[in-house]
Amino acid sequence: MAGRVAGRVALVTGASSGLGKRFAQVLAAEGAKVIVAARRKDRLDDLVEEIGASNCLAVQCDVTDEAQVVAMYDAAETKFGLVDTVINNAGMTHANNAVTQDIAEFRKIMDLNVTSVWCVAREAARRLIKAGPENSHNGRIVNIASMAGRIVILNVTAYNTSKAACAHLTRSLAREWARYGINVNALSPGYVATELTEEWLNGEGGAKAIGKSPRRRIMDETSLDEALLFLCSDAAKYVTGTDVLVDDAQSMG
Repeated sequence: MAGRVAGRVALVTGASSGLGKRFAQVLAAEGAKVIVAARRKDRLDDLVEEIGASNCLAVQCDVTDEAQVVAMYDAAETKFGLVDTVINNAGMTHANNAVTQDIAEFRKIMDLNVTSVWCVAREAARRLIKAGPENSHNGRIVNIASMAGRIVILNVTAYNTSKAACAHLTRSLAREWARYGINVNALSPGYVATELTEEWLNGEGGAKAIGKSPRRRIMDETSLDEALLFLCSDAAKYVTGTDVLVDDAQSMG
């Protein structure tokens, strides 16, 4: 039986660990050819070995560098053809409040969490539009935002701001590219247990987050699978400009 994204060529940024790695695994399992991109090439090579080189390509890329983004798409097209599905997952957070944070860190967070999302999405759209409507109408761009774009999480003002900007960027691009048939949506997770959050979740901060959550639990990496696959599939043909919140009611705590 064909998978839900069979025949698609999907690019996942920030794929060396955490949710990005999971997204790549899920898309490949459901039939997509997957390009995994990140700055840590060794981690990507392990992922390619796991998925299989015939279905997965690793590209080392700093998505804040426009030239590297263009080269990433060139490599993807050489291997698998036109990229029609993009998971804009690369991002970062911080642990500084607004008073102590310096401007260089604030700019770094905005550059990765907002500017690179725009750059990666723009390059996909340029190529899809150039390829004609029979291709652009299959375009699926999913920007990974956060529940932090809807609520205030204490002492991560730059992160909160960047994710709110990511969600509105998504709506803006969806409106601009609607006439080409390109669907642009955001996926906003709550707290998810990954290798990147394990230390925090096992500490005081994680305990407080779980205690405040209405369901007294934290999601695992599989929690976003269905929402991701829906937004990338033909089932989402009429869904664009949407920010899908998957947080297990955490933002209601």
